Amino acid sequence: MSKKKKSREKTLSSTALSPEQETKLSSLLADYKDTDPRQIVKEIPSPFIAKVFIEKLPPEGSDLVQLILAVMDTFPQKEVQKAARKLLFKLKTKGIEVPDIKKGDVQTPIIKPIAQENPEALLGSFDPAGTRGVMVALPRFPKGFDVGIGVISERQGILEFFYGTYSKKGFKEMKKALLESDDMIMVKTSLAHAATAIEKAYAVNQDSGTEAARAYAEFRSTLLNNTDLLERSPVYELISEAEIDTNLVTQSNLDKLFAHPLMKLLIINHEKLSDLMDEISALDDSPIYLTEEQKSVRREEIQQKWLANNMTFEERQTLRYRLEEMAYILWNKEDQELARIAVVAAKEIVGEKNIVLDYLFTRTLSLALGEPQDTEGDTEEDAGSLIINP
Repeated sequence: MSKKKKSREKTLSSTALSPEQETKLSSLLADYKDTDPRQIVKEIPSPFIAKVFIEKLPPEGSDLVQLILAVMDTFPQKEVQKAARKLLFKLKTKGIEVPDIKKGDVQTPIIKPIAQENPEALLGSFDPAGTRGVMVALPRFPKGFDVGIGVISERQGILEFFYGTYSKKGFKEMKKALLESDDMIMVKTSLAHAATAIEKAYAVNQDSGTEAARAYAEFRSTLLNNTDLLERSPVYELISEAEIDTNLVTQSNLDKLFAHPLMKLLIINHEKLSDLMDEISALDDSPIYLTEEQKSVRREEIQQKWLANNMTFEERQTLRYRLEEMAYILWNKEDQELARIAVVAAKEIVGEKNIVLDYLFTRTLSLALGEPQDTEGDTEEDAGSLIINP
């Protein structure tokens, strides 16, 4: 019996490694810092490799304690336990807190579950140019976050993007600053929602070679490996399509909707809008005398022609997307009544002729031309600032 025991201890104490064992040990030592301890332990093929692995670990960092405990849980063999206790002692002498494990103890389990952080995301409302802010944060093992922040547009693409690694505290401070910013309104959302918005923008300028597009391309696999994309707006998880009442789309309800501070910034920002402004302004400079009634008729003809030529189905789909996204933000800002109106408006605006498109078009022209608004609460805007070429 003693001979068998001696032989077993001798085997565990041996330092000779086969080429395959050397390869496995090198792989374990290269990966342990960025991998869950439980996964590392699953990849250790034998008590012998477990012992050598423990002996090769540098006695640095409090994160190492969880890994050592995981190895001790899995391999109760004397030589493995001895090497593990020795390494724990070295960590303790460096001021790192370690559990009190007595010689011969085998506790099941002695590894504490590692607290898992959840992914987080923020999305902003649209500015007059149709751009918005976005932030995504992915937990890193064993701590910290991979964070990506950008400015995006479903028409112009990714305009700004940068990413980096943040501590939990650093990320918390940055998130707080974004949520409290006066420059943009952002709300919490799902990682899938934010990723879908970024991908929609990326599809526009992924081949442009811009610095922002390249930066997102580097971060992209990290993001997409952690989530799936959505097939429709998440606002329909809050407001079912069965609840949509088209009777909500009235002049008074649209007045109420677009009087909201966030909705005032949602306008038609078509690239040819400035041409329309020039044509309307030219009516006053025409060498042919026109009465006010004739000017009004002529202006209506110009506007309807522009609408027919430029507000294509694709353009109306863009407006629908923005209205759905704003409905989601309004709901999260605890304005559910306006969110419901925005959802109905989104559904209606895709039609060729509809009250929502007419309303938004008239509102955009009035703001751009500096004309007074009937909507209660509107303020005067500089016309030039609202004619934005994407």
